[in-house]
Amino acid sequence: MLLAVVLASALFLCSSASQGCFTSIAIRNLVYLIDNLQKNTSSNCSCSTDATDCLCLPISSGNCTTACFQEGLSQLSNSTVNTKFHLIVNQVKKTVVTLKNNKCGSFACGQPCNRTTTGNTLTFLKTLLESFQNERMKGKV
Repeated sequence: MLLAVVLASALFLCSSASQGCFTSIAIRNLVYLIDNLQKNTSSNCSCSTDATDCLCLPISSGNCTTACFQEGLSQLSNSTVNTKFHLIVNQVKKTVVTLKNNKCGSFACGQPCNRTTTGNTLTFLKTLLESFQNERMKGKV
């Protein structure tokens, strides 16, 4: 009987821990943001020039991207305070924090942002979407 209780508890803990690595809602939110911001010229601007009207967000090319995503989402959140996208950006931001705290795959890294490049809002969101999708695929293996 004790063995059954221990096994059941272990299974419950394992299933509970894996629940903290869900990315489905964040993926839907990012797809929504990307679809709606594609028409926005400031989201498609070029960060390669000295653009003053462009929000250029950090994109890391290394394996540890969490800090760059957090930094970029904070900047994006500040720039969308008075828009309909503010709540959605904050939800995505909370998902990144949850993935980091739950040590989910590539989001478990705690190193500072190794800013190798910057990208406009759409490039940043697409990079983040790809990371969420990769994390989701790891959970299905």
